[in-house]
Amino acid sequence: METGIVSETKYKKTRSMEIKTSVFATSNNIEKIIYPLQSRFIIARLEPYTYEQFFGITVRLLTASNQHNVDEEIAKATADEVWNTTQNIRDCIQIAKIARSVEDVVWLVNVFKK
Repeated sequence: METGIVSETKYKKTRSMEIKTSVFATSNNIEKIIYPLQSRFIIARLEPYTYEQFFGITVRLLTASNQHNVDEEIAKATADEVWNTTQNIRDCIQIAKIARSVEDVVWLVNVFKK
């Protein structure tokens, strides 16, 4: 990647091209990434979401008709319950996709996320 040369090798064939590339990566826990790989990136530490940010992002994400189209009450309950456990928006998506009521949200979080 440093040279900008991307090459592909298949049985008796090789092709390469030079392109300008950038690689971006994220991690919730940088300690699990080996140092030689860390040294290839600029590390930017971001502040975690506040409750208000988490709640707003979760509700917008889950209720958007072009995304997940979840009922607003289920989306709000999911944001509240997940905030009190894992604070992981991916968990919100998983739970809201299968919940059919606010009671389902509470049950799913209690069973799977604690």
